[in-house]
Amino acid sequence: MEKDPFAQLIIWHQEGEHKKIVDRIMEIPQSDRNYDTVNLLARAMNNLERYDEALQQLLTIAKLGENDPL
Repeated sequence: MEKDPFAQLIIWHQEGEHKKIVDRIMEIPQSDRNYDTVNLLARAMNNLERYDEALQQLLTIAKLGENDPL
């Protein structure tokens, strides 16, 4: 993985490697995940048709995303 782990996650997203994204982020303790990381995790889960899990992730950051148009 690159020096910036988030950059690697973005690369995997662009390459359609959604399972790699989920696997890597799930290694990070939930308390250490930030808003952007949880968003990327939920997006990867959605792309893997893991809709309920994606929704649960988004609910953990719902307040933070109230004004986020994305």
